[in-house]
Amino acid sequence: MVTTGLSDGERFTAKGRATRERILQAAAQVILEEGLSALSLDRVRQVASVSGSQLSHYFTDKRALVRAVLERQMGLVLDFHRQPALGGLDSFDDFERWLNLTVRQLRKIGYTGTPTYHALAGQLAKSDAATRETLAAGYREWMALLEASFERMRDRRLLVATARPRELAMVFVAGHQGAGMLTFTYRQEWPLSDTFRFMVNYLRLFATDPAERVPRPPRPVRDRRARSVANDGAAQRFTGKGLATRTRIIDGAADLMFRNGVLSTSLDDVRREVGVSGSQLTHYFADKSDLIRQVVAARAAEATAQPELAGLDSIDALREWAKACGRQAETVYLRGGCIYGSLTGELLEQRDVLDDLAAGYDRWLQLFRDGVDVMCRNGELGEGVEPRHLAVALLAAHQGGTMVAFAMGDREPVDVTVGAAVEYVASFAAARAR
Repeated sequence: MVTTGLSDGERFTAKGRATRERILQAAAQVILEEGLSALSLDRVRQVASVSGSQLSHYFTDKRALVRAVLERQMGLVLDFHRQPALGGLDSFDDFERWLNLTVRQLRKIGYTGTPTYHALAGQLAKSDAATRETLAAGYREWMALLEASFERMRDRRLLVATARPRELAMVFVAGHQGAGMLTFTYRQEWPLSDTFRFMVNYLRLFATDPAERVPRPPRPVRDRRARSVANDGAAQRFTGKGLATRTRIIDGAADLMFRNGVLSTSLDDVRREVGVSGSQLTHYFADKSDLIRQVVAARAAEATAQPELAGLDSIDALREWAKACGRQAETVYLRGGCIYGSLTGELLEQRDVLDDLAAGYDRWLQLFRDGVDVMCRNGELGEGVEPRHLAVALLAAHQGGTMVAFAMGDREPVDVTVGAAVEYVASFAAARAR
């Protein structure tokens, strides 16, 4: 598990460690049942049945407690990968079992309210530098575990000598996080199973044995529903001047939320940033939730209207899109993540806005799917290609890559993971040619 400073064994007695673990379990329970926004030292003290002095003995403040919860959750992630049922995670069969067990585990615990690492990362990455470093340390340790697995596979000649274990580990960690975010947004299993199939199939592209390179098919989709969000009728309710003011408020709020986070952005912050009165703000928006929904809609339109997403109807066009993502790494992703994905990560607890977020992702997925459909029709991709599956792989790679890149302060996860998704699509063309 990730640790900072002295280990628990050096700082606490066995009884102290047991009390500390009980506090961490209580904090995780509060997050699970009530959400991260409900987490407070008083609430944890009540659930853990400890005194205020005991709590402050183990955790100096709420942020220290949150960081400890993150470390504990990453420990659970690593323990999951080390379980005997997965062997040594050093064969293709082991990773097939890993795929099935991970999907089964999330199906069992459900897709809402769980203190999973991706959900905590999405909500905490913009809280403070120390918490973001804790997140990054967890990602580094997770990647190191997987990198060691891929190195063993390469040493055993299951993978070709040119396989890059570190990059493969990045694809798996970032893909896992992107899949989790999409799955919790839709509250359905298919984004997770599609993305994990992409990751394991991508690993197979580096197999020494040609028979192992054959991609396994994605699971059939269950309960795939498009999300529709009703128009708010702003064009009918406001004059042209009013609409311009309203748009200016939405844009100002979106910028603030991107820089500082949704929870850290108040209506007063927006009012001061945009230069409007409180009465103007309440004239256009019923409350902060209403404003958030309009920011989500605006960011969805902005994210899906980017020029590089137009005409993704060839492998070359997808590679140009990957390059365009790379050009945004320093100016956007490392400053706050994806303009849409970072919103999603922060809003996973707010059930009333999840359909809005899913509707935005539907638009994004459709752009990728339309491009893959064209490639299938013009013969660039082979027979049997599932456009939906490839679209999910591309979107999850982008969302997970940008999320991990921001947390780690390093552009490599987005470059590597988006590039891997594009080459995964290209692999179906190569298979047809062979």
